[in-house]
Amino acid sequence: MSAREVVTHRSVSQYSSFVRCGEAYRLEKVARAPQNQAAWFIQGTAYHEAVEKWEKANRAHGPDQLAEWFEEAWERDMAAALAIEPDTSRWLTGGTTKPDTDIKNRRKRGRDQVEAYFEYAIEAPERIWEPVDGMPAVELPFTLNLGGIEIRGFIDQVVEYPDGHLRVRDLKTGTRLPDTAFQLAIYDHALDDLFGVKPGFGDYFMAKNNSPTEPKNLQDFSREKVTRWFRNMDRAVRTGLFLPNPGDACRTCTVRRFCDFNGVDARQYPYEESVNA
Repeated sequence: MSAREVVTHRSVSQYSSFVRCGEAYRLEKVARAPQNQAAWFIQGTAYHEAVEKWEKANRAHGPDQLAEWFEEAWERDMAAALAIEPDTSRWLTGGTTKPDTDIKNRRKRGRDQVEAYFEYAIEAPERIWEPVDGMPAVELPFTLNLGGIEIRGFIDQVVEYPDGHLRVRDLKTGTRLPDTAFQLAIYDHALDDLFGVKPGFGDYFMAKNNSPTEPKNLQDFSREKVTRWFRNMDRAVRTGLFLPNPGDACRTCTVRRFCDFNGVDARQYPYEESVNA
């Protein structure tokens, strides 16, 4: 393992980043190359924060309060992002939209999304599960031990339906549906460790549609299987095995200009220096 990467735990986001593109993982996590800013990060964080506050307040507020919480988080995170990169022309967008237009659009879209979440939630049959009286299962922290690999994270939500069955849920503000239910499966195993319950099903709440996906069956993601995957990922990182995976994801890669495959500034963070440091 490179001396630059001091890791005491792994996470779902680390695993997903690594399997999506090992070179991007090297640049982000090992070489610590500077990353391009993007308004979609701010939109996602502000949406999650507003929804979390509303659910933890036991839905005691109206949609205007969700919008206010969203705006507060947006202003805070936008200021922090601009302090890092004040030139918004360098910011990433999801397509041909100009960065300043993208920032404006995402702010409005995010605000609309939290207000729409309110409308969905008060009419939906499911409610946030309360494993302990008065403690809604929202942004639940967990530490999951998989064969000696410590996995840490937060479960966005656990929802309970009228018939008593549970689902783990992750909130997504992006336009693309996740390719697999891997993230939900890790939440499922974590919930089993935390409370001795294992729903076996989960879904993604897609903010763009303001509705959850159809339930995903998580039975194929056995503990033994996901343990093997994390062990292999951890071993690859520690031995400096980082493979580029050029493709469509390069468009939104925050470190693409330093990429060993085709980055214009690849010499600033050479592969050999990262893995041999």
